[in-house]
Amino acid sequence: MQEPRATYRNVSSIGRGLKVLEALGELGWVKIGALSEYAGIDRSSLYRIVNTLVELGYVARRSEDGAISLTEKIAQLADGLKDNDIVGQTVAPHLRALTRKVLWPCDFASLTSGALEIQYSTHRISPMSIHRSVVGKKRHLVRSALGRAILSAMTRDELETALAIVQNLGGEDAADIANRPYLDRLIAETRGAGYAGSAGQADPKVGAIAAPVMGPESVVGAVNIIFFRSAMTPAEAAERYLDDLLRCVARIEAELRVNLERPSAT
Repeated sequence: MQEPRATYRNVSSIGRGLKVLEALGELGWVKIGALSEYAGIDRSSLYRIVNTLVELGYVARRSEDGAISLTEKIAQLADGLKDNDIVGQTVAPHLRALTRKVLWPCDFASLTSGALEIQYSTHRISPMSIHRSVVGKKRHLVRSALGRAILSAMTRDELETALAIVQNLGGEDAADIANRPYLDRLIAETRGAGYAGSAGQADPKVGAIAAPVMGPESVVGAVNIIFFRSAMTPAEAAERYLDDLLRCVARIEAELRVNLERPSAT
């Protein structure tokens, strides 16, 4: 059971500490007086915050004039934020907006270490869903619309590498990719259609359409719209919802180009 938000009070000292780090990221080497004015924090509080950050190793103090600056340790915080974390955080609000528009549940999945895994889902907020807990669940690579969308967006080299990993892992996915002519034909058909579709291959009652999500360098996953097969076919779903799906993906990709940028080393 979740506690009411009002139970918890903000820790203002943490907020001020983060504000100091952000200011130092903008200013570089700076003296306390100038930092106090820039950050809007009184000197007495600022001295305590800076001393704490110096002790923790995130800030260095120059003995010659007392100026301070960020240390390389701060980069560990950014390095700890994995691309997958950024992608998931970027995707989530766009998928919620898509489900509010089409009502059907949507998933985002990525191919990690040879397995297709659901990273985010709107099943919990969709009035059309009978599932609630799908995040972290695996999906068939070849039989699902999500997997087909991802495979269709790979370059030849990326595809060969991914299939080699899947083959080494064995299991149902490895058996599915063994028929290479069928797989190549499926990828070509998906590229030609502009979306991936599936109907009953992964779940007898469920169909889906999906589109790949491209990062700055390569495909990072795929987004689907799931529906009951009794309600429509993938072709009918594409006619109704493909434009909404592709607009959602375009918004995600535009945001990822910004969020996945890495500052160049100086």
